[in-house]
Amino acid sequence: MRDLRSKKIILKGSVRLVAAAMAFILCLTMATGLTLAQQPGSPPPLAIEKIKDNVYIIKGGSGANCFLITGKKTNLLIDAKMTPESFKDMLAEIQKISARPLGMIILTHSDGDHVNGLRGLQEKVKILSHRKTYEEMLPAVEQTPELKDILPTETYEGKKLLDFEGTRLELRNFGPAHTSGDTIIFIPGSRVAIAGDLMFYGRDPLIHKHKNGTFYGYLNTLQAMLDYRPEIEIFLSGHAEPAGRQEVAGLIASLKDKEAKIREMMEQGKTLDDIKAAFGVQPPPSGSQVRRPPLVEIIYQEIKEKK
Repeated sequence: MRDLRSKKIILKGSVRLVAAAMAFILCLTMATGLTLAQQPGSPPPLAIEKIKDNVYIIKGGSGANCFLITGKKTNLLIDAKMTPESFKDMLAEIQKISARPLGMIILTHSDGDHVNGLRGLQEKVKILSHRKTYEEMLPAVEQTPELKDILPTETYEGKKLLDFEGTRLELRNFGPAHTSGDTIIFIPGSRVAIAGDLMFYGRDPLIHKHKNGTFYGYLNTLQAMLDYRPEIEIFLSGHAEPAGRQEVAGLIASLKDKEAKIREMMEQGKTLDDIKAAFGVQPPPSGSQVRRPPLVEIIYQEIKEKK
């Protein structure tokens, strides 16, 4: 295992330009988190619900769902909310479930609503992520050195097996999907998988092109998640209720159906604007800055790239 805090990474040429752009985007995300925390009204109250065995989901607060795995001596936390305040409140609620100290944090990916709460971390804790997640977080830290403590201290690539105090975990990255560094945590003994931002229901999934996410990679990852461990029954994610295999399969089918319809319209000579209109995608208000392209546009562009 590598200590990445002590490793100096030098960015040159075009790589530096890419990193600067990514840093700008990540800093904007962090700023958004701070703004939301200061706006009138409070985020929903934190609530911890047991899923199965020693696996818990943590809802509410500012940011995405987080997850707790209680161990024999310490606790393992998956993701870290959006603000330091919610992160600290979450740790206090965890103590009501398990008074053991926090021993490890695993990050499913680099989005601000999953990692920015780490600014509230007041003790030295091992932070584990995919290597690409570390790289996506690094530019913001290079520009703002006081954020160095939110960086992962260890990374993996492809696959990592972990025995957390008697609970077997399998960390897998099946390639770029939502981002380039998505981690799925399989807990075979409990038949549970934690999938970060790979499951959205009732709205289009987010594909972060600026983090090298891809629609086809997203589809492949969802299918690989089902195929890799057929015994998994419960799928947990950052922005949805717990789901079963049938719901995940239905999500895959709906995304494939959308891709097929877009491909058919392209073959009929429809323009991107025509296709957006057909799917009810509204143009942004005049003068507004669009943060990310809609899924329909991403699929359209990726079909063109495949030709």
